[in-house]
Amino acid sequence: MSKKILIFSLLANGFLILAFFFLIQKLGGFRYVLFKAKHRGVAGVYEHKKNMYELLPIGPKDIVFVGNSITEQCDWAELLGRSDVRNRGIAGDVTAGLLDRLDPILEGRPRQLFLMIGINDLISHGPEYILSNYQKIVDRIRATSPNTQLLLQSILPVNNDVRPSGISNQTIRQLNTAIAQIASDAGLAYVDLHGQMVDKEGRLKAQFTRDGIHINGEAYLIWKNSVLPLIESPLAPETEPENDI
Repeated sequence: MSKKILIFSLLANGFLILAFFFLIQKLGGFRYVLFKAKHRGVAGVYEHKKNMYELLPIGPKDIVFVGNSITEQCDWAELLGRSDVRNRGIAGDVTAGLLDRLDPILEGRPRQLFLMIGINDLISHGPEYILSNYQKIVDRIRATSPNTQLLLQSILPVNNDVRPSGISNQTIRQLNTAIAQIASDAGLAYVDLHGQMVDKEGRLKAQFTRDGIHINGEAYLIWKNSVLPLIESPLAPETEPENDI
């Protein structure tokens, strides 16, 4: 009997070990899991950034880019050559996190708001959960700041050959189809960045990324050229009042 129990115990432990390694691989491998733990597991970094944004005012003439690290890592004001652009991206953010920090952004009634969110949710949630939160974000923005022009931006593809992420490009395409429909139903602009950065295999072009998710300057220039024509009215040049002599 004891021999059977030992064999059963070994088989059960072996199964658990295999399941553990399968889960780690599903999430993108040990390196990716450690990377996510290091960069997303430090809640204090997120909270500090959120607190800083709450203290920085947004006005009715401002243009705001909202999202996660893909938004945060760009200097939008410099890239677009405009002093009225505000970056409100935070690394590791998810749809629920953005819902929680929307109010200070909307209190300023910004002129335009460019939204990209959802890629980080795919690590632990399915499309239905993400789209439910996404719709809440859109509804909150439109209800709280109805004069803000809201523009929805597609989620970017990933490249699991550059580095496994545990995220499916097929699911990303599914989300983008739904986001485009949300935009259409609400009469909002939809910016298809995905289609400009994807290769023939449906992956983020390898030339645009070092880690399979985040993008380089070349890709941000494509992003710039996609949104620049959609930005309302150029900045009026500041002029000094003439002094009477």
